[in-house]
Amino acid sequence: MSVGARIGRLIAVVIVFVLIGPPVGALVLVVLVESLGQYGYGDVDGFDRSWLTLLDLVLAVPVSYWYGTVPAAAAGLVIGIRQAFFGRATWPLPLATGFIVALVVLERSGQHPFAMPDDRSFPASAIVMLACLVATMACWGLVRSWYVAAAPRPAMKRSSMEPAP
Repeated sequence: MSVGARIGRLIAVVIVFVLIGPPVGALVLVVLVESLGQYGYGDVDGFDRSWLTLLDLVLAVPVSYWYGTVPAAAAGLVIGIRQAFFGRATWPLPLATGFIVALVVLERSGQHPFAMPDDRSFPASAIVMLACLVATMACWGLVRSWYVAAAPRPAMKRSSMEPAP
């Protein structure tokens, strides 16, 4: 496969991550925040809470592009480079990439992921980490078959260590 085609594959992977990653992360974030109830609406219950949760979901998706485009592009770039130039990316790479992206997002947001957590920052940090990990793994699941096999190496002669004809 030509270099141009490999770069095209890389761009396609990054586009998938940028388009799909932020909304997936936002949905995970809203579902976790609402299910924990710590950061919710206080005394609002029942029908009103359902409407507020729906409103959060509707608003979180467009806002997710503001916060999640750059981290998603970075994760897509790592996975895309692996897929386009070095062969299939297996699950440990997107898992590690999602974890590192989550750490950077937390650091940039001022939550300092390795500081001693207080009562409210620990669940928030864990929620952001899960949102980044789920979004990265979901995007990788969509593009994991879009890899280009690594170029074969020329066979070597045993006696002179020169390429075989």
